[in-house]
Amino acid sequence: MARVHALKETRLYSPGDWQLCFQWCRYDLDEEGSQFGYRFIWRRPDGDLQAARGQARIPSITEGRALMEKAIAEGWGDRDGDAMLSAAENLRAQGYVVERGAGYVGYRDKQASDNGRPTPEEMEWSRIIVDWS
Repeated sequence: MARVHALKETRLYSPGDWQLCFQWCRYDLDEEGSQFGYRFIWRRPDGDLQAARGQARIPSITEGRALMEKAIAEGWGDRDGDAMLSAAENLRAQGYVVERGAGYVGYRDKQASDNGRPTPEEMEWSRIIVDWS
C-alpha cells in the first residue's frame, strides 16, 4: 500500500467548484521506500481530495497541458522521480547517506565530513535530492 504526500500543487480555477489539480508527490511504499512523481487528482468544492483509486478523469489534453505548463511556470514542473532515484544511487555509491523521503544528503561520519570535497556532479545530485523532496 502507498501513502501519498502532495509536495506541490497547481490548479487552474478558484476554489468553490470541482477542480482538477496537478501535483508533485512523494509515494511512501511499504516495501520499496519512497518514490516521487506527478499525478492528476480532483478537489471537491469543499477543498477535500476525491480519492479515485489512482485514476482521475482529465477533461481534455488542453486542460492537462495547461496544468503542466503552470507547474513549469511556478518552477516545479521540471522534476523527474527517476532522476532523483539515480542521483540517490550515485551518491550512495560515493559513500553518502541519502534519505530521499526527508530530502537529506550527508556524510556517513565526522571523518568523512572533515575529508569531504564534493565534486560538481555530487553537488548537483545533492541539489536534486534536497530541492525536490
